[in-house]
Amino acid sequence: MSQERYDQLINSKRGLIAGTMRDVLLPAILGDETDGILYWIGKDLARQYPVASDEDLVTIFAQLGMGDLKLVKKSDTQHIFQLSGPIVEERIAIQKEHTSFTLEAGFLAQELEFRLQTVTEAEVSERRRKFVQILAQNDPQELTDNEGSEMIKFIHLHRPGESKDNKDKSK
Repeated sequence: MSQERYDQLINSKRGLIAGTMRDVLLPAILGDETDGILYWIGKDLARQYPVASDEDLVTIFAQLGMGDLKLVKKSDTQHIFQLSGPIVEERIAIQKEHTSFTLEAGFLAQELEFRLQTVTEAEVSERRRKFVQILAQNDPQELTDNEGSEMIKFIHLHRPGESKDNKDKSK
C-alpha cells in the first residue's frame, strides 16, 4: 500500500479497516472475478438483512455504510436507484473508474426479488463523480423459486431516535 492510499483511507468516512477490506483486500483476493463475486456477495448479504419496504431499503443501505440510496424511477419491470453521499463520492474519487458497486447492485437485486417474488437483476447503469445509478430489472413472468425454502422474515430496523417502546407498540 502506498503512503497516498494509506492517507486516503485513514482519513476516509469509512475508516481504515472498512476501506481496506472493501477496496484493497477483496479485489486482491478475487482478482479479475471481483465484480461477479461481489454481486453474489451482495445478494447473499441481502438474505441476511431482508427488508420490507423502499424506506427500509434506504435505511439499511445507510446503516451498512453503502451510501445514500434514493429511488429515482419505478415501473412494473424496472427500478432506478441513485446511490450517492460522502462515502460514494470518496470511493469514486480514490479509485476513479475502478470502483466497484456490484455488491450494492446485487444487494438491491435480492431485496427487490424478495418483495416482488420475480427474478430480478441489477447493474450500474451510470457513473458520475458524485453518484452511481443502478438499474434493477425484473421479469414478472419469471417467478422466484421458493419451493422448499422458508418464508422470508423481514427484519425490523432500528432508526435513530426510535425508542424500544415505540418499536414494541408497532408489532
